[in-house]
Amino acid sequence: MFSFQAQKKWHHRLLFGVILAFFCNVITPSKSIASKSQDLQMRSTAANYLAARQALYFKDFRASASFYLTALNSDHNNAGLLKQAFYAQYQLGNIDAAATLAREMELLNIASRFASEPATAQAILMEDWDAVLVLADLIAEDIDAQPVAAIMRAWALVAKGQGPAGLSHLIQSSKTNISGNKSAPTIFRMQAARMADYLGDSDEMLKFADQLLKRNDLSSQLLLQLASLYARHNKNIKLGQLIAQLPNGFNKLKIREVLSHQTTSPKIAHHIAAGIIDASLIANQSKNDNMLKARLGLALYLNPQSDRARFLIAQTLSEINQKQSAKEQLAAIDPNGVWSQPRLLLEVNIDRADNIGLAISHLQRSLDKDRKNAFLQKELGDLYRISDQLDKARDAYLMAISLGLSSANLDRNLAISYEQLEEDRLAEDSFQAALKKNPQDPFTLNYLGYWWADEGRNLEDAIGLIERAVRLRPRSGYFVDSLGWVHFKLGNLDLAVAFLEQATILEPVDPVISDHLGDAYWATGRFVEARFKWQYALSITDDDDLKANLTAKLAR
Repeated sequence: MFSFQAQKKWHHRLLFGVILAFFCNVITPSKSIASKSQDLQMRSTAANYLAARQALYFKDFRASASFYLTALNSDHNNAGLLKQAFYAQYQLGNIDAAATLAREMELLNIASRFASEPATAQAILMEDWDAVLVLADLIAEDIDAQPVAAIMRAWALVAKGQGPAGLSHLIQSSKTNISGNKSAPTIFRMQAARMADYLGDSDEMLKFADQLLKRNDLSSQLLLQLASLYARHNKNIKLGQLIAQLPNGFNKLKIREVLSHQTTSPKIAHHIAAGIIDASLIANQSKNDNMLKARLGLALYLNPQSDRARFLIAQTLSEINQKQSAKEQLAAIDPNGVWSQPRLLLEVNIDRADNIGLAISHLQRSLDKDRKNAFLQKELGDLYRISDQLDKARDAYLMAISLGLSSANLDRNLAISYEQLEEDRLAEDSFQAALKKNPQDPFTLNYLGYWWADEGRNLEDAIGLIERAVRLRPRSGYFVDSLGWVHFKLGNLDLAVAFLEQATILEPVDPVISDHLGDAYWATGRFVEARFKWQYALSITDDDDLKANLTAKLAR
């Protein structure tokens, strides 16, 4: 069976060979000049189409979009090519180019999802609100796009001087939940609050905002929007409540400072951009809509200052390994704005995948400018721990704690550093502190239980901890392995074999789990199976200590 990398190479060579064949095939002299020209044109179209598909396979969206356009030059009425070229340009954020291609499709009576969206964005920027109303109705014909259409229509009505009608449309959309997604009513209420604020109706704005404030399931995106509204109306207590709910990845002090300087409501185009982002995020969660990146580009087209759009685009690019494009988006984010710290953390995460030393240097430079940032100290500790610089990890975690950061994860990671530094008493104290903050953290339960089991101490307590971890994460092969191993240490060999066999099914290529199962087989007299498991573990491990241990077992 081909490996994934081999399949990619084979696929690449096959398509490259096909493309070469189109260019290198000899044209027979008997053909007329017109026939030869047509033949070459067909070959050029096919070659560029295949090249576009190949680029798309490797997630090179820019090259793919370029090849589709080149293919269209020689076959501009090809419905399939037009659709593919449109989607490629839209995904790339080239809204004007996408709108042009959509108009070409319309002239040829070619129907396509999302075709009206780029033209609607152009109409919004030109403030052609009658056109926006018509185009929003076309967008709404796609049920998954109805939240986006509803937001566009509502703001178009406001722009035409029909504020109450715009608010009424949003409220009605919230009640009917046109997207079928339970998060839709929340985003419509958020838009209604923004609209009331834009219209200067403070009482109505506060009514919608206070309804949202009572919820305990708001995303960080909605929390920030709501905080901005309260900041503009000097509702400092409520502002503080919202900022406190934000994840630690945001710099909360900086956010408060930034929001305190916002005094005016954004432009209508910027409100629509925010609504498009919110609606597209919930559509993406429902798995009915794979156009998140395109919609984020649409929002950025409407509001080029949207750091939120840039960050989310960078996040989607990073997830598909388009690191350079992701970094380009991140570089455009305001280094002193609300999204500056999430930007830094994503940049560090991208660096970490290739060079953890570079990631550490990047984060350390930021800490040199912001030494009292407890969360960044914790993040630095994580990088040091992953790179086995455990003394530095411990010191960074302790600095984060001294600066006021308190969390179960921080205590757990400090405990792991202590344990690997063989500072056992401090490790156990930190593990217990982590469990006190979060008794249902399966990772802490498993780590502490496995540590005790591996050292053959506190075995009854260890098995209780690991059983709790397995109940919380029954599909984790690592946790099931821990349970099997503690039973092995207790001498419950039949149970040990059963759990360790289950663990190898859940994690078939983990050498430690296979080694454990080999030990259990050997202890129960299943010597041939034990040797097989040890040999298999030896063949897949890169750990020198484990290799030496397995080699010694096999030699004996």
